[in-house]
Amino acid sequence: MAVHVLRQVHKDSLMAARHRIANLTRRGNVFYWRARVPSAFTSNQRSHLALSLRHGDHTKAKSMVRRLNMLLAELAEEDRARMTSREQLEDLFRTEIERMNESIDDLAFAARRTGSTAEDNVRADILIGWVYRLIQLFGTGRPMRFDASCPARHVLEQAGFAESQISEIAATFDQERKECRTAYFEGFLKSEMNAHGLKDTPLNRERATQQIMRAKADVLLGAPDRYGPLSTDSDVAALFGAPKQPQTSALETAPSPAPAAANTNPDDAPAIGLPSLEQVPPAQVSAPAYSASVPASPTPKGAASQQPQPAPASAPAPEVIAPAVESPPAPVIDDEKGVDLPLSQFITECDALMKSNQHHWEEATAKDVKVAVTMLVGVLEEQGITHSSQMRQIHLGKLREHFDHILTNYGRSPRLRSLGTAALRAASAEAVRSHKEAGKEPPKLGLGPTTIRKHLANINTFLTYIKGRGYNVPNLTMDGLRPRKPKLSDARRITDKPGPEQLRPMFDMPLYTGCKSATEQELTGPHIFHSANYFLPMLMVYLGPRRNEVAGLAVKDVVKTSQGWAIDIRPNQFRSLKNASSARMLPVPDEVLRLNFIDYVEAIKALRYDALFPELFAKSRRTDPGDRFYKDFVPKLHQHLGDAERWNRVLHALRHGFADTLKQALVHPSIISDIAGRLGSDETSMRYTNRAGLNVIKDALEKYPSVTNHLEPQPIRLLPWVEAREAAPWEGRTKGERLRRIRRV
Repeated sequence: MAVHVLRQVHKDSLMAARHRIANLTRRGNVFYWRARVPSAFTSNQRSHLALSLRHGDHTKAKSMVRRLNMLLAELAEEDRARMTSREQLEDLFRTEIERMNESIDDLAFAARRTGSTAEDNVRADILIGWVYRLIQLFGTGRPMRFDASCPARHVLEQAGFAESQISEIAATFDQERKECRTAYFEGFLKSEMNAHGLKDTPLNRERATQQIMRAKADVLLGAPDRYGPLSTDSDVAALFGAPKQPQTSALETAPSPAPAAANTNPDDAPAIGLPSLEQVPPAQVSAPAYSASVPASPTPKGAASQQPQPAPASAPAPEVIAPAVESPPAPVIDDEKGVDLPLSQFITECDALMKSNQHHWEEATAKDVKVAVTMLVGVLEEQGITHSSQMRQIHLGKLREHFDHILTNYGRSPRLRSLGTAALRAASAEAVRSHKEAGKEPPKLGLGPTTIRKHLANINTFLTYIKGRGYNVPNLTMDGLRPRKPKLSDARRITDKPGPEQLRPMFDMPLYTGCKSATEQELTGPHIFHSANYFLPMLMVYLGPRRNEVAGLAVKDVVKTSQGWAIDIRPNQFRSLKNASSARMLPVPDEVLRLNFIDYVEAIKALRYDALFPELFAKSRRTDPGDRFYKDFVPKLHQHLGDAERWNRVLHALRHGFADTLKQALVHPSIISDIAGRLGSDETSMRYTNRAGLNVIKDALEKYPSVTNHLEPQPIRLLPWVEAREAAPWEGRTKGERLRRIRRV
């Protein structure tokens, strides 16, 4: 009865203060975590994170907030904190919130399923939670005897456990410690580390294991009320020995635990753990709420003299209101040269540059600028630069050298894109070495001249921007760094221009003549599916558009005019256009109409899709439809044509081939430019005349020979996942679904 009264008083005190708990707010029936972002995350534009905890249970919410505060404080101590964007922080904490909700709810519903009492479940959680806590503290490689001289036993005694409970914990500890050294568990660790770009080393495995053990312990010890209220005659507290007054701190007796967070430094530098309670200022630590049914965590030395020792309670993490971060020094202002901009603020200024150009920059252009500035920051960090005024011409030279020592196609790998400059060069060199050892042709190192020119131009734009904003940037030049610009006479040879006779074999692929199935369109069979793979190549051959212009078409962009069916290429919710001249009206080619294109449009419209080719879009994230089409269609085309008949820049070559074919058919260049959506080259076409009308374009398109006249119209048959309005097979799973699948395994 006394235990029940203590618990009820404790709950009442919490309810009275529920709106005054640091970082925890309530909107309606849902609790939210709102935390100030430490200044170490300088790339963030907002000073706070506000995320829903997705439930209204105050006890669970408070436990989750403690865990999130600790995680935020640890992240702020990492070396890469200043390169972490607000979006990355939000994704990280959303995943953590989802993990904690699932763990807490799974425990509660499992208890209901088995019909066990709340007291039994609380007792089991406490015992196994302390097993995980001991593995967190002492690691997986050190066996514990739990005798009188054992530090793990001393920790449990200081927490108030009786001899019988220590024996149970000891037996389970040995089993769980050995499990962490099995091939299965280490295989799981390796996959998780690869997914997060961590180097697979024994030290990093131990750090990752410690992080997992701590998370499990936090969940098991953090919210005993998940099983519902205890019975009035509950004697859970009597299951454990009376707490003993500690003579010395258990944290002093135990060896220093491994770092709290997995190290992301490829050089295996020790990770920086969360400061202990003695290191946190009093204003930043809130006294944790204790439950009468959970053993208390080891307390700092001297804490027992300040307040009476409570009944055994859980080991909640300190509730950090705001991590202690030193205020950055005031910038030094030079009346002539301007303010000295810290290197940590470069990405923030880059975001401001992107925002100021959002109305006339494509999304791809903005991303390219940020990639270039991020590489500049990485090289400057390697050279020990901390402020803009310290930049010198030699540093741009080092950046130029960096371009020559990284993989040409590194941008296609999410893992390589996430690496720093030094790690990227190391990974590139390792890829070349491993290919040579395997007897394979090594990948190419060094970015192409066009890409290097683009990166240097973007960096010059950024430096000009911050200098114009009043920051101190030395006079630097790109002369001698930019590769030579191709001559106009050489530009013709950069991209192939396949003519109709070269393109005709493309339409003999199985996806046009009959394929095996919707997921095996490269194999011969009886089926024909109408999709982006079927219609987009035709539109690109007969009209010469950019791939994003047609891949990102909306259903409403196909319109009927007085001149017949037409495609209105204009900005829509799926993509923008390259420039003002890209907006144009093009007739639907006769061959595409013959092959039931309008019936396809009506079928997609009947399913209430907005996108004309919905299989190119993911349901769980934003994707580039042009890139998705390239990844799906081009490998099938290469397999069909063979190495000898390929042309370079496959899809863009269709655009060049279209223009060349019309030119050889004596179509005027200004009409070709109007069809292709390019700027005119003379004042007459740009200033004194309007764009060519549909009737003029139709006459010009009739001069392009048919390359699909051997195909017969087929009844419309959509891809199965499009017809069922399901996610495409290539989309896979969301991060949350992958996490749940791994946890089930």
